Amino acid sequence: MNYTFKGKLQGLICSECLEPLSNVKVRLYKTRKEQNVIAMASVNAKETFSVLTDEDVKNKKKFLLAEAETDAKGNFLFQLGDRDDYNGEAFEVDVYCETVPKRKPTKLKYPPVQFTITTLQPKWRDAEKGLVAAWDYTLSHRYWCGIRARFGAWVICGKITICQTNLPVQGVRVRAFDVDWIQDDDLGMDITDAAGKFRIDYTTQDFKQTPLSPWINWEMIGGPDLYFKVETPLGTPLLIEPRSRGRDPGRENVGPCFCVKLCLEKPPTDQKPDPIPLFTHVGSYDVHSNPALSDFDTDGTTKTGGYAFTDTIPLRGILPDGYAADPVEYRFRCAKHLVPGPGLGPVHDIDGSMIPATRIGMLEFWGWNGVAWETMYANYYVNHPGAPMATIPQKIGPALTVSVNKPVGPDGWIQVPTEHDLTQGGVGLFIPNSWLAKLNTKKLSDESFDLTVAAPPLPLKAGDTVPAPQRSEAPTFRIYFQARSVATHAPKGANQLDKIAISNTSYKYVRHPGWAGGPVTTRAVVSLEIAEMIAPGATGCDTLSKELHALFTVYHPYLGEARVYFEGNPPLPPAHIATIIGGEALGSAPGQLFDISLLSPCAYILWLRATLNLTSGWGQIPNPWIWDKIAFCVGKNGS
Repeated sequence: MNYTFKGKLQGLICSECLEPLSNVKVRLYKTRKEQNVIAMASVNAKETFSVLTDEDVKNKKKFLLAEAETDAKGNFLFQLGDRDDYNGEAFEVDVYCETVPKRKPTKLKYPPVQFTITTLQPKWRDAEKGLVAAWDYTLSHRYWCGIRARFGAWVICGKITICQTNLPVQGVRVRAFDVDWIQDDDLGMDITDAAGKFRIDYTTQDFKQTPLSPWINWEMIGGPDLYFKVETPLGTPLLIEPRSRGRDPGRENVGPCFCVKLCLEKPPTDQKPDPIPLFTHVGSYDVHSNPALSDFDTDGTTKTGGYAFTDTIPLRGILPDGYAADPVEYRFRCAKHLVPGPGLGPVHDIDGSMIPATRIGMLEFWGWNGVAWETMYANYYVNHPGAPMATIPQKIGPALTVSVNKPVGPDGWIQVPTEHDLTQGGVGLFIPNSWLAKLNTKKLSDESFDLTVAAPPLPLKAGDTVPAPQRSEAPTFRIYFQARSVATHAPKGANQLDKIAISNTSYKYVRHPGWAGGPVTTRAVVSLEIAEMIAPGATGCDTLSKELHALFTVYHPYLGEARVYFEGNPPLPPAHIATIIGGEALGSAPGQLFDISLLSPCAYILWLRATLNLTSGWGQIPNPWIWDKIAFCVGKNGS
């Protein structure tokens, strides 16, 4: 029989502050013969909680049934059955912690802790693949805060409201201080969320350390004596409690978990509103919804240059910085315009496979350089798992490390970084740089054509038109941008670029096999031949006389120019600028005529050059030319 046991574990900091027991190990133990299992299973878990010694853990090891690790939300899952010698009976539930959630790193090492919660007889019920039982449990304030204290982890949970209305205050900065004999300890800060809530995590060392530590420590009292300051993100004071408040009952010598409610007499007047996330540019090209302000034409190319987009392009816009009161996430989606139109195909997420590593801003922070604090920085990325951690040197204790990469999550969502502690000892402040994500456009369209196939009207020869099936679809797409609250999924901003032309093409074809030719693969078809050198009876190396007929085929959906010209001793015939129709320029048989009667007897080169109207977001792509060339000779007296 298969048994699925799943559940969720949380710890109570106070009645309005719960935290998941994330990334801890849940251990199930078989009951022992000497235990009164029925009595133990019927007792309230509050009566069975106990912290185990190392000896206790060692003695229980042989009775271990199974072990699982909780996820970020405290969820766990066990699959039990015959292989575990399990038949649905009661078991003991223990938790093994190597640390506790959100504990600030310190140089001190704390031993792991294992504690027993209860003996549980699951209430099994039938399911599709066996039996299933669920169990959610919240550790009491007393027990959970006691566990946190074993790791030197202290926490303040609070809420800021308006005194008269009790309405929450969002986006203000709260600082907590401990009254000390010589120098008050700054325990940390946080920004209130949409519910007015804040959380400040600190350690034992944060309030027991003095300027004379470790030689003299004047802090003789067990816990900190707290007072608070509240200010706007721009630094305007809103509430400044006196130091003496830390000696009042309820604030003096507080425990490892402390909850507080503070109120302001009036709402802040200079709060900085969070920027509204917005998609504004592809590279340097504005995607404004007003056609008069947009840099995009109705066909999806750029108004200036008529460029289509190729390779990897930058999607740019506006993001909030780390001070945003309500953390947000954003994503891009796309849909292909149907050909023939009008209409759109299915909408698809632009996911992590389509987004190369993108630098979206900087993390600015204060670091200790060995002599003084100085401002330092690290690059902040999207979808760059190899990005090194930002290392923030500290004056006392080990350096802080901060991840400076945001992965692309399910359905393409990317969380905006929320670091917002630009203080000495803080984790820094995220500052955006207008880049939202890079987009590999080859994931949207990557066309490849083989024009060497031996099936009429192929293989293609210079002067032939490119058959319709081998012409690019010239696809266009609509790109959607969405932003929402991480906590509530409430919309935070949305807009779209109605049409963008994407072009990634490759053509395989054979160039003038009679002279330095052969198969090539290029972005466009650029093929040149001299009719006189391939005429019946010609050898490919004949000396030309008074005329030259150039055969050529140039094709690309976004062809800029096709030019045929000569290189050699002047005077040279004038260049020919070919007419482009539907992305194609042709010099069909008998070929484009050039008068070469004035050329001196010598060797010359006939060139065919094509330019492509393509961009990666910053003007025309570098080296937008594709070439073909043939050498020929002119004899004496035109012979």
